[in-house]
Amino acid sequence: MILYVDTDKRIYGYNPYIQSDTENEDAIMYEDSFSFEQGEEKEGYNKVFYFKDGKIELDYQPIPESEPTIDEKIHEAVSKSQDEIRQEGADMVMDELLKRGLIV
Repeated sequence: MILYVDTDKRIYGYNPYIQSDTENEDAIMYEDSFSFEQGEEKEGYNKVFYFKDGKIELDYQPIPESEPTIDEKIHEAVSKSQDEIRQEGADMVMDELLKRGLIV
């Protein structure tokens, strides 16, 4: 079996059907079996496999929160009430006046 690892020794692919891959510098020969299905799933985490010291190690990394899409940002902006928009404008003017030292 061939494992494909990046510079951090993280396994990003494998091929159980070939025994060598001299064309790919990321290829490592591995005698045992491997699958990305190994290990248990944990909610809110991604499984990450590493090849270190001739062994496969499993680690869990938290799934980052996704950023809102452009459509979600637009919807949020247009759904603000008139009072919220006025208050935001007033807050920006006050911040600028404080910054310039015109009010204390």
